[in-house]
Amino acid sequence: MQGMNTNINFIFRSLNKKKIIVCLLIEAFLDFIYFLVPFAFTLFLTLPFTIEKAVIVIAIFMISKTFRVAGNYLLRKYRDNYLYEHSKIQYQEYYKKLSKLPVETISKYQTGYFENIIEKISGLVRNILQAEYISIVITFIFLFYTLYNQSILLFISSFITSSICIVLSIRILQKANKQVEKLYDQEYQYSSNYNDYINNIRTVKLLNNNNYFANKIGKEGKKCYHEEQKYVKYYSLEEVLRNILIVIPFFLGLIKATIDLEKGIDTLGIITFYISLHIEMGFIFEELSGTIINWYELKAIKNKLNCIFKDLDYRKELKTFHKIELSNIIIEYPKSTLKIGVDHLIINDNDKISITGQSGQGKTSIINLILGNINSYKGKILIDGKNLKYVKLDIGVVSQEIELFNMSIKDNLCLGRRIPDEEIKKYLKELELDEILMFEDGINTVIGEKGLKLSTGQKRRINILRSYLMKKDIYILDEPTSNLDSHTEEIVINFILKYFKDKTLIIATHNKKINTICNQFYTFKNHKLIKIDHFAS
Repeated sequence: MQGMNTNINFIFRSLNKKKIIVCLLIEAFLDFIYFLVPFAFTLFLTLPFTIEKAVIVIAIFMISKTFRVAGNYLLRKYRDNYLYEHSKIQYQEYYKKLSKLPVETISKYQTGYFENIIEKISGLVRNILQAEYISIVITFIFLFYTLYNQSILLFISSFITSSICIVLSIRILQKANKQVEKLYDQEYQYSSNYNDYINNIRTVKLLNNNNYFANKIGKEGKKCYHEEQKYVKYYSLEEVLRNILIVIPFFLGLIKATIDLEKGIDTLGIITFYISLHIEMGFIFEELSGTIINWYELKAIKNKLNCIFKDLDYRKELKTFHKIELSNIIIEYPKSTLKIGVDHLIINDNDKISITGQSGQGKTSIINLILGNINSYKGKILIDGKNLKYVKLDIGVVSQEIELFNMSIKDNLCLGRRIPDEEIKKYLKELELDEILMFEDGINTVIGEKGLKLSTGQKRRINILRSYLMKKDIYILDEPTSNLDSHTEEIVINFILKYFKDKTLIIATHNKKINTICNQFYTFKNHKLIKIDHFAS
C-alpha cells in the first residue's frame, strides 16, 4: 500500500557476504606478508650483521614480494570484478525503488538528480569496500607490540596519543558531515539546472541564447565551490591534526631506540622498522580518514534517500474492474487558493467518458487523480468498493507528452511483448507510417533519445500504437490529436474509433468525431467537473 515506510537497505543488502569474506582473507594475507618484512628487520638487522642474517632478510623480502605479486593479482581480479558486479546490482535495486515512487514525489525532483545519487552511492560504496581495514589492525598490532617490547611506558603513551588522534579525527569529521549535507543540497541545484539544459540542448541551440544558460550554470557552480570550500576546511584540519599526532608514537619509539643504541643496546633493526612502518602508517591513516569521510557522505545521502523514499507505492494493481466511483472530491494545491472539485462521477466497465473544459480548469488533475498519481485530496475514490489509497488500476495512457526511448521502433512499440513483425507493419501502414518502413533498418531502426529521428506527428502515432499494443482494459486519452495537421488528425481519430471501441475510455478532447463514441459527458465550470447531457464543443 502507499505510505508504507521503507529503509534504504539496498545499498548494502545486496552484498555477497561470502565474496566479501574471500576478499578480506586475501587482503589479510597480503597485509601480513607486507608487514613481515619490516618486522623481520627488528629480528635480523642486529649486530653483528652476518652473511647468514643478510641471506635470511633477502630471502624473506623476495618470498614476500612474490606472494604479494600473486596475491595482488588475485585481489584485483576477484575484488574488482565483484565490485563491478555489485555496482550494477545496486543500480538495478535503486531503479526498483524509483519505480515505486509516487508521481507526486518524482515531480519534486529533476530527473538527473536521481542519476547523480546512484553514481555517488556506487562510488562511495566501492571506496568503503576497498579500504584496507585489516591492514589498519595489523599495523597497530605490529607497532604496539614493538613499542611494548621497548617499554611499557612508551606503549601506554603511544596508545593514548593514537586514541586521541582517532577520537579528534572522528569529531572533526562529524562536523564536516553537517556541511556535506549543505553541499549536497547545493549540488542538487547545480545538477538540476545542468541536466535540464543538457537534456534540452536542442532547445537551447534553437533559442540561440547560450550565454544565459552558461551564466546560470556558472553561478550555480560557484555556489557549489563555496560550500565545497567549507567542507574541505574540516577534513584539511583533520589531516593536519592526524599527521601531527601520528608521528608521536614513532617519534617516541625512535627516541627510545636511539637512547638504547647510545647505551650499547642493539636497536638498529627497531629503528629501521619504525622508519619503514611510518611510511606505510601515513598511507593507512589517510585511507582510514578517507573511509570515515566516505561513511559520513554515504550517511548524508541515506538521509536524503530516506526523505525521498519515505512513502513508496505498494498498492495492489487491478487489471480489470466493474465500477469506479468518485465522490465529494476536492484537490488542493500547496501555496494556492485553487480548488478542483468533483461531486460525483461513476465510470462503469466499457463506458466512454468525455471530459471537456478550458485549459487550466482541471482536466489533467482529474486524469492524474484517476491514475493514482495524486495522493493529497479530500473525498473518496472507490474501485469495485476498494479505496484508491490501497489499490490502483492498470490503465493505458495516450498522453499529450510523447516519451519515446533510445531504442528501435519495434522495441518502443512492443516493450518486451512478442508481436510478429508483420502485425506491427500492418498497424504502421494503417497509421500511414509507411515512411518508417523505408528506413534502412525498417522497424529495427534506433530512433534516438526521445525519438529524435521522428517528427512530432510520427511520434504521436507511435505513441498511440504503443498504448494500444499494451492491451489494457481501460485507457485515458488526453488530447490524443493535439498539434496534428488535419490529415494526420483524421488518421489518428479513425484508428482510435476502430481499435479502442471495445475499451473503457476516459477522453479529454474537444474533437467532435472522437466524442461520438462517448455515452457520458462532463465539462468543467469554475474548476468543478459537472455532468452534461451531450458533448460540449
